[in-house]
Amino acid sequence: MQLTHLWVEAPLLSNALDRLPSDVVVLQPKPGRPPLETARPAQAILASSNLRYDGSAFEQLPHLRILVRTGIGLDNVDLDAATAQGVVVCNTPEGPTESTAEHAVALMLALAKRVVPGHTALAQGKWPPRSTLLGNELRGKTLGLIGLGRIGRRVAQICGRGLGMEVMAHDPYVDPQVARALDVTLAELETVLARADVLSLHAPSLPETYRLIGREALARMKAGAYLINVARGSLVDTEALLEALDTGRLAGAGLDVFDPEPLPPDSPLRNHPRVVLTPHSASVTMEGRARIEEMAVERLLAFFRGHIPPDVCNPQVYRQTQ
Repeated sequence: MQLTHLWVEAPLLSNALDRLPSDVVVLQPKPGRPPLETARPAQAILASSNLRYDGSAFEQLPHLRILVRTGIGLDNVDLDAATAQGVVVCNTPEGPTESTAEHAVALMLALAKRVVPGHTALAQGKWPPRSTLLGNELRGKTLGLIGLGRIGRRVAQICGRGLGMEVMAHDPYVDPQVARALDVTLAELETVLARADVLSLHAPSLPETYRLIGREALARMKAGAYLINVARGSLVDTEALLEALDTGRLAGAGLDVFDPEPLPPDSPLRNHPRVVLTPHSASVTMEGRARIEEMAVERLLAFFRGHIPPDVCNPQVYRQTQ
């Protein structure tokens, strides 16, 4: 099988497409027209997170053989529908690890050091009393991780070995030897919630993790703790989070992801004094995007050379063709 047409949902920031054969036609959405209209000839798609790839979408793409997500999340891809259509789906889970982990730590530090209130006051021409910007050191504090996958592990390294924090984690699927090598203490969810001075979420979006951090979980957390979410907005019950912030039970929250997205203009989170927000941009660094895009193109090239590419998310698509 030969790759002749590639559809790119969102413009790339790197020159990764230069690795494609010179005769490959690169297609992109056209303003004012249905997004997938220009994708019909494509045998391959580099998919972002803005469109929903379900059965209806795949029916419009009769030549499609592989879809690669430029990132980790597959919330917008119906894997069953892709498999039924014979479309291989890959992602690039290693690509955003460093960028996202560093972003989680940046949100922790911004909260603990009261960076945003200080900046806001100065931007408004004020010079606030130091007592209003009293922050916290993270050294010696306990970091609780919900999920110890690639990003969670890197956060554990930065905060444990770099910032001198004690690190605990809840992840029922992780190898205990991996945790020990990172000096991370594995514990039940209730224990991590109760002991964490900073709780950082790194779990996938699954039915069992939907609103995992709700009123009950927040009530178990230490008074004055911080919550960080760079994983998925659906992990947190926003209404319960706002209650915990308004009452002061939580000292602050650093959020890069929301449910729904984009964050509604009238959301109380937008101007909450205890919140630091970023617009789902944790992985958006030059280095991170270049790594993701290079990995995505590598998967396309491997597929059209007749190999099984890395990180196939629906391996049954191969079994059904054997």
